[in-house]
Amino acid sequence: MIMQARIIPRHALRRNLRAMNADGFSFSVMVGIAETYLPAFMLARGFGELNAALIATLPVLLGSLLQMAAPVLLKWFGCYRRFVVAAALVQSASVLILMVLALSDGVSAWMVFVPATLYWAAGLATGPAWNLWAEKLVPQRIRSGFFARRSRLCHVGVLLGLVSGGLLLRSSVGSELNVIIFSLLFGIGAAGRFVSAGMLSRQTKVRMANSEEREADTIPVSRVSLFLRLWASRRGLFRTGTAGRLVLFLMAVQTAVHVSGPYFNPFMLRVLKLSWMEYMGLLSLGFIGKMLSLPWAGRFANRFGADRLLWVGSLGIVPISAMWFVSQETWFLGLLQILSGLVWGCYELAMLLQFFRQIPVDRRIAVLTIYNVGNSAAMVLGTLIGALILNWFNRSFDAYLTVFVASGCLRAVSLLMLPGRRTAVRSTVKAVQSAQTFVKLRTVRFQPAELALAGPHCGPAAVSGDADCSVSGGSTSLKT
Repeated sequence: MIMQARIIPRHALRRNLRAMNADGFSFSVMVGIAETYLPAFMLARGFGELNAALIATLPVLLGSLLQMAAPVLLKWFGCYRRFVVAAALVQSASVLILMVLALSDGVSAWMVFVPATLYWAAGLATGPAWNLWAEKLVPQRIRSGFFARRSRLCHVGVLLGLVSGGLLLRSSVGSELNVIIFSLLFGIGAAGRFVSAGMLSRQTKVRMANSEEREADTIPVSRVSLFLRLWASRRGLFRTGTAGRLVLFLMAVQTAVHVSGPYFNPFMLRVLKLSWMEYMGLLSLGFIGKMLSLPWAGRFANRFGADRLLWVGSLGIVPISAMWFVSQETWFLGLLQILSGLVWGCYELAMLLQFFRQIPVDRRIAVLTIYNVGNSAAMVLGTLIGALILNWFNRSFDAYLTVFVASGCLRAVSLLMLPGRRTAVRSTVKAVQSAQTFVKLRTVRFQPAELALAGPHCGPAAVSGDADCSVSGGSTSLKT
Protein backbone atom coordinates (compact mmCIF):
# COMPACT_ATOMS: atom_id res chain seq x y z
CA MET A 1 0.00 0.00 0.00
CA ILE A 2 1.48 3.32 -1.00
CA MET A 3 1.33 5.93 1.75
CA GLN A 4 0.92 9.57 0.90
CA ALA A 5 1.00 12.57 3.21
CA ARG A 6 -1.60 15.32 3.12
CA ILE A 7 -0.51 18.90 2.66
CA ILE A 8 0.15 20.23 6.15
CA PRO A 9 -1.24 23.73 6.85
CA ARG A 10 1.36 26.46 7.20
CA HIS A 11 0.70 27.11 10.89
CA ALA A 12 0.95 23.37 11.63
CA LEU A 13 4.17 23.18 9.62
CA ARG A 14 5.71 25.99 11.67
CA ARG A 15 4.65 24.26 14.89
CA ASN A 16 6.14 20.98 13.71
CA LEU A 17 9.44 22.57 12.75
CA ARG A 18 9.72 24.33 16.11
CA ALA A 19 8.90 21.11 17.95
CA MET A 20 11.42 19.14 15.89
CA ASN A 21 14.11 21.70 16.68
CA ALA A 22 13.27 21.62 20.39
CA ASP A 23 13.25 17.81 20.35
CA GLY A 24 16.64 17.69 18.65
CA PHE A 25 18.15 20.23 21.05
CA SER A 26 16.95 18.54 24.26
CA PHE A 27 17.90 15.10 22.97
CA SER A 28 21.36 16.41 22.10
CA VAL A 29 21.83 17.83 25.60
CA MET A 30 21.33 14.27 26.85
CA VAL A 31 23.88 12.99 24.36
CA GLY A 32 26.44 15.61 25.37
CA ILE A 33 26.09 15.37 29.13
CA ALA A 34 25.27 11.68 29.58
CA GLU A 35 26.03 9.44 26.60
CA THR A 36 29.36 11.09 25.77
CA TYR A 37 30.71 10.71 29.31
CA LEU A 38 29.72 7.05 29.68
CA PRO A 39 33.21 5.74 28.69
CA ALA A 40 34.75 8.21 31.15
CA PHE A 41 32.37 6.88 33.81
CA MET A 42 33.63 3.35 33.16
CA LEU A 43 37.21 4.54 33.62
CA ALA A 44 36.32 6.48 36.77
CA ARG A 45 34.75 3.36 38.31
CA GLY A 46 37.91 1.39 37.54
CA PHE A 47 36.40 -0.98 34.96
CA GLY A 48 39.40 -0.73 32.60
CA GLU A 49 40.15 0.54 29.14
CA LEU A 50 38.58 -2.37 27.24
CA ASN A 51 35.25 -1.97 29.04
CA ALA A 52 35.44 1.77 28.39
CA ALA A 53 35.83 1.02 24.68
CA LEU A 54 33.19 -1.71 24.57
CA ILE A 55 30.56 0.41 26.35
CA ALA A 56 30.48 2.58 23.22
CA THR A 57 29.94 -0.34 20.84
CA LEU A 58 28.73 -3.62 22.40
CA PRO A 59 25.46 -2.16 23.78
CA VAL A 60 24.85 -0.71 20.33
CA LEU A 61 25.07 -4.19 18.80
CA LEU A 62 22.87 -5.79 21.46
CA GLY A 63 20.42 -2.92 21.19
CA SER A 64 20.28 -3.27 17.41
CA LEU A 65 19.29 -6.91 17.79
CA LEU A 66 16.50 -5.97 20.20
CA GLN A 67 15.26 -3.20 17.88
CA MET A 68 14.54 -5.76 15.15
CA ALA A 69 11.21 -6.15 16.91
CA ALA A 70 10.50 -2.47 16.19
CA PRO A 71 8.38 -3.11 13.04
CA VAL A 72 6.08 -5.42 15.03
CA LEU A 73 5.84 -2.94 17.91
CA LEU A 74 5.25 -0.09 15.50
CA LYS A 75 2.41 -2.01 13.91
CA TRP A 76 0.97 -2.67 17.37
CA PHE A 77 1.15 1.03 18.28
CA GLY A 78 -0.34 1.86 14.88
CA CYS A 79 1.21 5.33 14.83
CA TYR A 80 4.68 6.76 14.40
CA ARG A 81 4.14 9.42 17.05
CA ARG A 82 2.98 7.09 19.81
CA PHE A 83 5.77 4.63 19.09
CA VAL A 84 8.55 7.23 18.94
CA VAL A 85 7.36 8.96 22.13
CA ALA A 86 7.18 5.63 23.97
CA ALA A 87 10.69 4.68 22.86
CA ALA A 88 11.98 8.10 23.94
CA LEU A 89 10.49 7.58 27.41
CA VAL A 90 12.15 4.15 27.63
CA GLN A 91 15.46 5.75 26.70
CA SER A 92 14.99 8.38 29.40
CA ALA A 93 14.28 5.63 31.94
CA SER A 94 17.47 3.77 30.97
CA VAL A 95 19.54 6.89 31.72
CA LEU A 96 17.81 7.14 35.11
CA ILE A 97 18.96 3.58 35.80
CA LEU A 98 22.52 4.67 35.03
CA MET A 99 22.08 7.47 37.55
CA VAL A 100 21.08 4.94 40.21
CA LEU A 101 24.06 2.72 39.37
CA ALA A 102 26.39 5.71 39.67
CA LEU A 103 25.21 6.20 43.26
CA SER A 104 25.36 2.51 44.17
CA ASP A 105 28.24 0.57 45.70
CA GLY A 106 29.45 -2.81 44.49
CA VAL A 107 28.46 -2.22 40.86
CA SER A 108 30.01 -4.58 38.31
CA ALA A 109 30.83 -3.66 34.73
CA TRP A 110 28.12 -5.91 33.28
CA MET A 111 25.48 -4.05 35.30
CA VAL A 112 26.29 -0.86 33.39
CA PHE A 113 25.96 -2.69 30.06
CA VAL A 114 22.31 -3.62 30.78
CA PRO A 115 20.81 -0.09 30.86
CA ALA A 116 23.24 0.97 28.12
CA THR A 117 21.82 -1.80 25.91
CA LEU A 118 18.27 -0.70 26.73
CA TYR A 119 19.28 2.88 25.90
CA TRP A 120 20.55 1.94 22.46
CA ALA A 121 17.68 -0.46 21.73
CA ALA A 122 15.16 2.32 22.32
CA GLY A 123 17.25 4.87 20.44
CA LEU A 124 17.81 2.68 17.40
CA ALA A 125 14.18 1.57 17.31
CA THR A 126 13.04 5.16 16.92
CA GLY A 127 15.35 5.78 13.95
CA PRO A 128 13.43 4.18 11.04
CA ALA A 129 10.04 5.33 12.32
CA TRP A 130 11.22 8.88 12.96
CA ASN A 131 12.88 8.92 9.54
CA LEU A 132 9.59 8.20 7.77
CA TRP A 133 7.63 10.50 10.04
CA ALA A 134 10.04 13.40 9.53
CA GLU A 135 9.90 12.95 5.75
CA LYS A 136 6.14 13.48 5.86
CA LEU A 137 6.38 16.50 8.16
CA VAL A 138 9.14 18.38 6.30
CA PRO A 139 8.46 19.27 2.63
CA GLN A 140 11.19 18.30 0.21
CA ARG A 141 11.79 21.89 -0.94
CA ILE A 142 13.07 22.93 2.51
CA ARG A 143 14.45 19.58 3.69
CA SER A 144 18.17 20.13 3.08
CA GLY A 145 18.22 23.58 4.63
CA PHE A 146 16.02 22.64 7.59
CA PHE A 147 17.97 19.55 8.56
CA ALA A 148 21.25 21.46 8.20
CA ARG A 149 19.92 24.09 10.64
CA ARG A 150 18.46 21.42 12.93
CA SER A 151 21.75 19.53 12.94
CA ARG A 152 23.57 22.74 13.86
CA LEU A 153 21.13 23.30 16.74
CA CYS A 154 21.66 19.70 17.84
CA HIS A 155 25.40 20.28 17.93
CA VAL A 156 24.80 23.35 20.09
CA GLY A 157 22.89 21.10 22.49
CA VAL A 158 25.66 18.51 22.52
CA LEU A 159 28.23 21.24 23.06
CA LEU A 160 26.23 22.69 25.95
CA GLY A 161 26.01 19.24 27.54
CA LEU A 162 29.72 18.60 27.01
CA VAL A 163 30.81 21.90 28.53
CA SER A 164 28.44 21.57 31.47
CA GLY A 165 29.61 18.02 32.15
CA GLY A 166 33.26 18.99 31.89
CA LEU A 167 32.83 21.89 34.31
CA LEU A 168 30.98 19.71 36.82
CA LEU A 169 33.62 16.98 36.62
CA ARG A 170 36.36 19.56 37.03
CA SER A 171 34.77 20.70 40.27
CA SER A 172 35.00 17.15 41.62
CA VAL A 173 38.75 16.72 41.03
CA GLY A 174 40.56 15.85 44.28
CA SER A 175 37.32 15.21 46.18
CA GLU A 176 34.91 12.37 46.87
CA LEU A 177 32.20 13.89 44.67
CA ASN A 178 33.23 12.19 41.42
CA VAL A 179 30.56 9.48 41.55
CA ILE A 180 27.89 11.97 42.65
CA ILE A 181 28.77 14.23 39.72
CA PHE A 182 28.34 11.36 37.25
CA SER A 183 24.92 10.62 38.75
CA LEU A 184 24.04 14.29 38.28
CA LEU A 185 25.12 14.12 34.64
CA PHE A 186 22.91 11.10 34.02
CA GLY A 187 19.99 12.75 35.82
CA ILE A 188 20.20 15.86 33.65
CA GLY A 189 20.47 13.64 30.57
CA ALA A 190 17.32 11.74 31.52
CA ALA A 191 15.46 15.03 32.00
CA GLY A 192 16.62 16.21 28.57
CA ARG A 193 15.25 13.11 26.88
CA PHE A 194 11.98 13.45 28.81
CA VAL A 195 11.59 17.00 27.43
CA SER A 196 12.44 15.60 23.99
CA ALA A 197 9.58 13.10 24.31
CA GLY A 198 7.23 15.95 25.15
CA MET A 199 8.29 17.85 22.02
CA LEU A 200 7.76 14.73 19.91
CA SER A 201 4.22 14.41 21.24
CA ARG A 202 3.41 17.92 19.95
CA GLN A 203 4.06 17.04 16.32
CA THR A 204 1.37 16.28 13.76
CA LYS A 205 -0.08 12.91 12.85
CA VAL A 206 -0.06 12.53 9.07
CA ARG A 207 -2.97 10.75 7.41
CA MET A 208 -3.03 8.79 4.17
CA ALA A 209 -5.41 9.58 1.33
CA ASN A 210 -7.30 6.48 0.12
CA SER A 211 -10.82 5.15 0.01
CA GLU A 212 -10.75 4.48 3.73
CA GLU A 213 -8.83 7.32 5.35
CA ARG A 214 -6.36 5.91 7.83
CA GLU A 215 -3.33 7.33 9.52
CA ALA A 216 -0.35 7.46 7.22
CA ASP A 217 1.89 6.46 10.06
CA THR A 218 0.24 3.07 10.38
CA ILE A 219 2.26 0.10 9.17
CA PRO A 220 0.57 -1.52 6.13
CA VAL A 221 -1.04 -4.85 6.95
CA SER A 222 0.86 -7.70 5.41
CA ARG A 223 0.39 -11.47 5.50
CA VAL A 224 4.10 -11.95 5.19
CA SER A 225 5.86 -12.54 8.48
CA LEU A 226 8.32 -10.06 9.89
CA PHE A 227 11.19 -12.48 9.29
CA LEU A 228 10.33 -12.91 5.63
CA ARG A 229 9.94 -9.17 5.12
CA LEU A 230 13.34 -8.54 6.68
CA TRP A 231 14.87 -11.38 4.67
CA ALA A 232 13.43 -9.94 1.45
CA SER A 233 14.90 -6.57 2.33
CA ARG A 234 18.24 -8.21 3.07
CA ARG A 235 18.29 -9.68 -0.43
CA GLY A 236 17.50 -6.26 -1.86
CA LEU A 237 20.59 -4.83 -0.24
CA PHE A 238 22.81 -6.69 -2.68
CA ARG A 239 21.03 -5.77 -5.89
CA THR A 240 23.04 -3.50 -8.15
CA GLY A 241 21.72 0.02 -8.25
CA THR A 242 19.73 -0.17 -5.00
CA ALA A 243 20.23 1.51 -1.65
CA GLY A 244 22.06 -1.63 -0.51
CA ARG A 245 25.32 -0.37 -1.99
CA LEU A 246 25.04 2.76 0.13
CA VAL A 247 24.30 0.68 3.25
CA LEU A 248 27.28 -1.61 2.64
CA PHE A 249 29.56 1.40 2.16
CA LEU A 250 28.39 2.96 5.42
CA MET A 251 29.04 -0.32 7.23
CA ALA A 252 32.58 -0.44 5.83
CA VAL A 253 33.18 3.12 7.00
CA GLN A 254 31.85 2.31 10.48
CA THR A 255 34.19 -0.66 10.77
CA ALA A 256 37.18 1.46 9.81
CA VAL A 257 36.20 4.36 12.07
CA HIS A 258 35.67 2.17 15.14
CA VAL A 259 39.09 0.58 14.85
CA SER A 260 40.24 3.80 16.52
CA GLY A 261 37.10 5.64 17.66
CA PRO A 262 36.48 3.96 21.03
CA TYR A 263 40.14 4.29 22.02
CA PHE A 264 40.48 8.07 21.81
CA ASN A 265 38.88 8.43 25.26
CA PRO A 266 41.33 6.08 27.06
CA PHE A 267 44.22 7.60 25.08
CA MET A 268 43.36 11.13 26.17
CA LEU A 269 42.52 10.34 29.80
CA ARG A 270 44.91 7.50 30.63
CA VAL A 271 47.87 7.91 28.25
CA LEU A 272 48.05 11.67 27.66
CA LYS A 273 46.59 12.28 31.15
CA LEU A 274 44.56 15.27 30.03
CA SER A 275 42.59 17.18 32.63
CA TRP A 276 38.79 17.15 32.54
CA MET A 277 38.84 20.66 31.06
CA GLU A 278 41.27 19.69 28.29
CA TYR A 279 39.27 16.54 27.58
CA MET A 280 35.99 18.46 27.46
CA GLY A 281 37.59 21.17 25.34
CA LEU A 282 38.82 18.73 22.69
CA LEU A 283 35.43 17.03 22.47
CA SER A 284 33.72 20.41 22.23
CA LEU A 285 35.94 21.61 19.39
CA GLY A 286 34.80 18.68 17.27
CA PHE A 287 31.17 19.76 17.62
CA ILE A 288 32.10 23.38 16.96
CA GLY A 289 33.65 22.21 13.69
CA LYS A 290 30.40 20.47 12.77
CA MET A 291 28.42 23.60 13.55
CA LEU A 292 30.69 25.62 11.30
CA SER A 293 30.41 23.18 8.40
CA LEU A 294 26.66 22.56 8.37
CA PRO A 295 25.45 25.87 6.84
CA TRP A 296 27.84 25.42 3.93
CA ALA A 297 27.10 21.68 3.69
CA GLY A 298 23.36 22.37 3.38
CA ARG A 299 23.92 24.90 0.58
CA PHE A 300 26.37 22.53 -1.11
CA ALA A 301 23.84 19.68 -1.01
CA ASN A 302 21.14 21.90 -2.50
CA ARG A 303 23.41 23.03 -5.32
CA PHE A 304 25.44 19.94 -6.17
CA GLY A 305 23.47 17.10 -4.58
CA ALA A 306 23.89 14.75 -1.63
CA ASP A 307 26.06 12.38 -3.71
CA ARG A 308 28.82 14.96 -4.13
CA LEU A 309 28.54 15.99 -0.47
CA LEU A 310 28.94 12.36 0.61
CA TRP A 311 32.08 12.09 -1.51
CA VAL A 312 33.51 15.25 0.07
CA GLY A 313 32.78 14.06 3.61
CA SER A 314 34.00 10.51 2.99
CA LEU A 315 37.27 11.74 1.52
CA GLY A 316 37.72 14.23 4.33
CA ILE A 317 37.43 11.75 7.20
CA VAL A 318 40.15 9.46 5.80
CA PRO A 319 43.28 11.12 7.25
CA ILE A 320 41.78 12.47 10.49
CA SER A 321 42.63 9.60 12.85
CA ALA A 322 46.08 9.04 11.33
CA MET A 323 47.00 12.68 11.96
CA TRP A 324 47.06 11.97 15.70
CA PHE A 325 50.39 10.30 14.89
CA VAL A 326 51.90 13.65 13.87
CA SER A 327 51.71 15.38 17.24
CA GLN A 328 50.00 15.00 20.60
CA GLU A 329 50.29 18.63 21.64
CA THR A 330 46.98 19.95 22.92
CA TRP A 331 46.93 22.90 20.50
CA PHE A 332 47.50 20.59 17.52
CA LEU A 333 44.81 18.16 18.67
CA GLY A 334 42.44 21.12 19.05
CA LEU A 335 43.01 22.20 15.44
CA LEU A 336 42.63 18.59 14.36
CA GLN A 337 39.31 18.31 16.21
CA ILE A 338 37.96 21.37 14.43
CA LEU A 339 39.01 19.89 11.08
CA SER A 340 37.43 16.60 12.10
CA GLY A 341 34.16 18.34 12.90
CA LEU A 342 34.15 20.11 9.55
CA VAL A 343 34.41 16.91 7.50
CA TRP A 344 32.20 14.82 9.79
CA GLY A 345 29.47 17.47 9.54
CA CYS A 346 29.49 17.03 5.76
CA TYR A 347 29.50 13.25 6.00
CA GLU A 348 26.65 12.99 8.52
CA LEU A 349 24.37 15.45 6.71
CA ALA A 350 24.98 13.65 3.40
CA MET A 351 24.20 10.31 5.04
CA LEU A 352 20.89 11.63 6.41
CA LEU A 353 19.88 13.10 3.05
CA GLN A 354 20.84 9.90 1.25
CA PHE A 355 18.55 7.89 3.52
CA PHE A 356 15.65 10.10 2.42
CA ARG A 357 16.71 9.93 -1.22
CA GLN A 358 17.96 6.41 -1.80
CA ILE A 359 15.70 4.15 0.29
CA PRO A 360 12.11 3.76 -0.95
CA VAL A 361 9.43 4.68 1.57
CA ASP A 362 7.75 1.27 1.47
CA ARG A 363 11.05 -0.48 2.35
CA ARG A 364 12.67 2.08 4.61
CA ILE A 365 11.70 0.61 8.00
CA ALA A 366 12.91 -2.89 7.09
CA VAL A 367 16.08 -1.64 5.39
CA LEU A 368 17.00 0.74 8.21
CA THR A 369 16.29 -1.97 10.78
CA ILE A 370 18.76 -4.25 9.05
CA TYR A 371 21.16 -1.32 8.63
CA ASN A 372 21.10 -0.72 12.39
CA VAL A 373 22.10 -4.34 13.01
CA GLY A 374 24.83 -4.35 10.37
CA ASN A 375 26.08 -0.95 11.41
CA SER A 376 26.31 -2.01 15.06
CA ALA A 377 28.06 -5.24 14.12
CA ALA A 378 30.55 -3.18 12.09
CA MET A 379 31.20 -0.98 15.13
CA VAL A 380 31.92 -4.00 17.34
CA LEU A 381 34.09 -5.58 14.66
CA GLY A 382 36.14 -2.41 14.36
CA THR A 383 36.47 -2.17 18.14
CA LEU A 384 37.73 -5.76 18.35
CA ILE A 385 40.25 -5.14 15.56
CA GLY A 386 41.52 -2.14 17.48
CA ALA A 387 41.71 -4.21 20.68
CA LEU A 388 43.76 -6.88 18.92
CA ILE A 389 46.24 -4.27 17.70
CA LEU A 390 46.49 -2.72 21.17
CA ASN A 391 47.07 -6.09 22.86
CA TRP A 392 49.58 -7.11 20.20
CA PHE A 393 51.71 -4.08 21.11
CA ASN A 394 51.02 -4.40 24.87
CA ARG A 395 48.78 -1.29 24.99
CA SER A 396 51.78 1.01 24.78
CA PHE A 397 51.85 4.60 23.57
CA ASP A 398 52.93 3.43 20.11
CA ALA A 399 50.14 0.85 20.10
CA TYR A 400 47.51 3.60 20.25
CA LEU A 401 49.21 5.51 17.44
CA THR A 402 49.29 2.30 15.37
CA VAL A 403 45.53 1.90 15.90
CA PHE A 404 44.91 5.47 14.75
CA VAL A 405 46.98 5.03 11.59
CA ALA A 406 45.39 1.65 10.82
CA SER A 407 41.95 3.25 11.05
CA GLY A 408 42.97 5.89 8.51
CA CYS A 409 44.22 3.23 6.09
CA LEU A 410 40.98 1.23 6.39
CA ARG A 411 38.93 4.38 5.79
CA ALA A 412 40.82 4.91 2.55
CA VAL A 413 40.09 1.32 1.51
CA SER A 414 36.38 1.76 2.28
CA LEU A 415 36.20 4.50 -0.37
CA LEU A 416 36.39 1.72 -2.95
CA MET A 417 32.82 0.78 -1.94
CA LEU A 418 31.42 4.32 -2.29
CA PRO A 419 28.46 4.31 -4.72
CA GLY A 420 29.16 6.42 -7.78
CA ARG A 421 32.80 6.88 -6.80
CA ARG A 422 34.02 6.94 -10.42
CA THR A 423 31.64 9.75 -11.33
CA ALA A 424 32.62 11.60 -8.16
CA VAL A 425 36.33 11.20 -8.91
CA ARG A 426 35.92 12.39 -12.51
CA SER A 427 33.87 15.40 -11.44
CA THR A 428 36.40 16.23 -8.71
CA VAL A 429 39.29 16.04 -11.21
CA LYS A 430 37.39 18.33 -13.58
CA ALA A 431 36.74 20.73 -10.71
CA VAL A 432 40.44 20.78 -9.82
CA GLN A 433 41.38 21.40 -13.45
CA SER A 434 38.80 24.18 -13.61
CA ALA A 435 40.23 25.69 -10.45
CA GLN A 436 43.73 25.67 -11.95
CA THR A 437 42.42 27.40 -15.06
CA PHE A 438 40.62 29.92 -12.89
CA VAL A 439 43.84 30.70 -10.98
CA LYS A 440 45.67 31.26 -14.27
CA LEU A 441 42.94 33.59 -15.46
CA ARG A 442 43.06 35.57 -12.23
CA THR A 443 46.85 35.81 -12.57
CA VAL A 444 46.53 37.14 -16.11
CA ARG A 445 43.83 39.59 -15.02
CA PHE A 446 46.15 41.30 -12.55
CA GLN A 447 49.09 41.53 -14.93
CA PRO A 448 49.97 44.85 -16.63
CA ALA A 449 47.75 45.64 -19.57
CA GLU A 450 50.32 44.97 -22.24
CA LEU A 451 51.14 41.53 -20.78
CA ALA A 452 47.48 40.63 -20.38
CA LEU A 453 46.76 41.36 -24.02
CA ALA A 454 49.62 39.11 -25.03
CA GLY A 455 48.47 36.28 -22.76
CA PRO A 456 46.94 33.05 -24.05
CA HIS A 457 43.49 33.61 -22.44
CA CYS A 458 42.42 36.91 -23.96
CA GLY A 459 39.31 37.12 -26.10
CA PRO A 460 35.75 35.72 -25.82
CA ALA A 461 36.91 32.24 -24.83
CA ALA A 462 38.53 33.63 -21.72
CA VAL A 463 35.27 35.22 -20.63
CA SER A 464 33.19 32.07 -21.01
CA GLY A 465 35.91 29.95 -19.46
CA ASP A 466 36.19 32.28 -16.49
CA ALA A 467 32.46 32.09 -15.87
CA ASP A 468 32.49 28.31 -15.90
CA CYS A 469 35.61 28.06 -13.79
CA SER A 470 34.32 30.36 -11.09
CA VAL A 471 31.65 27.82 -10.17
CA SER A 472 33.82 24.73 -10.24
CA GLY A 473 36.76 26.48 -8.67
CA GLY A 474 34.64 27.72 -5.82
CA SER A 475 33.34 24.28 -5.01
CA THR A 476 36.84 22.88 -5.10
CA SER A 477 38.17 25.41 -2.59
CA LEU A 478 35.23 24.67 -0.29
CA LYS A 479 35.95 20.94 -0.46
CA THR A 480 39.51 21.55 0.66
